[in-house]
Amino acid sequence: MAINQIHTDADTIDYDYENDSLFLFTKGAEHKHSLVIDNIIIDFGEGNYIKGVEIQNASKRFGVSKYALTKFRQINVNLNVSSEKLELNITLILEIRNKNLPKAITAADINEFNIPSGTMAMSSGMC
Repeated sequence: MAINQIHTDADTIDYDYENDSLFLFTKGAEHKHSLVIDNIIIDFGEGNYIKGVEIQNASKRFGVSKYALTKFRQINVNLNVSSEKLELNITLILEIRNKNLPKAITAADINEFNIPSGTMAMSSGMC
């Protein structure tokens, strides 16, 4: 049995300092449905690929200051899907005191939307 592996490059990243929300998404992609895992919203496009991600309370989730989130270098989102479970891993590379510092969060939930098994990823980097 082959496992689906779908990777999407986010073309837009935005951090809302006031509301402490970090967004990454692909412009122009059609929205099919959204899923919330532990206050992280994942938007899916047609074909069940990740179209966008919103991380609410991002500074608290990653254990950094809001200012640090304005200095990120890279973000990687991985969603591993089985017929029963969704496992979300998000890694953020921040520039703190002129050094790259990785910060990660994980979340899991049941696969109540029957998303097909496989691995989905979204990433983006800043220079």
